[in-house]
Amino acid sequence: MPEVTRIYLVRHGEVTAEWSQRIYGDLDVPLSERGEQQSRDVAAIFEGQALAAVYSSGLARAEFAAGLLRAPRGLERRDEARLKEIFRGDWAGLDRAAVEALEPGGWDKWWAQDGLVEPPGGETLAEIAARVQEALADLAQRHAGESIAIVAHKWVLRAASCAAFALPPEGMLRFEVPFVGAIALDWPASGGRPALAAYGINQLS
Repeated sequence: MPEVTRIYLVRHGEVTAEWSQRIYGDLDVPLSERGEQQSRDVAAIFEGQALAAVYSSGLARAEFAAGLLRAPRGLERRDEARLKEIFRGDWAGLDRAAVEALEPGGWDKWWAQDGLVEPPGGETLAEIAARVQEALADLAQRHAGESIAIVAHKWVLRAASCAAFALPPEGMLRFEVPFVGAIALDWPASGGRPALAAYGINQLS
């Protein structure tokens, strides 16, 4: 059988209340206290799991849990910028009032479609799917036959899920990814379609 890499992908924890009603995308926003505890709970789930490396997007909200996973294993920090959250263009950092001032009705349209609307200057679903899937394929090759963990973001996990089910980028909305939601993929090190090994944080243990 082809050699595969087990990739555990985990979304970061809850962000602070001041950001919960803003469009933040790849901005570096902080975790709430609950989000930090969620991160600790994730680290506990992985206790005893051998990991060759732990990556994050480099954003603080993802790095918090990644650091907790690395520490007991003595692993070095590894960031992968291609696994940052989707870029939200001119709307990044804005709340409802600011979006409405720029584009009346834009806020309701954006939320009704769960962020599918592309803000001015923002990244398309095809663009994030391409960079995420390229990054994961590269990591699978780099860690052939090993297990690694990645702490990243909602749209990153959605893009990875699309790869497993051979769905086009617009298929991302099929996948619910709550804070600290998780999937595990068995990704062929030599290339090809990954297989979904687990869906949901409780299936990882």
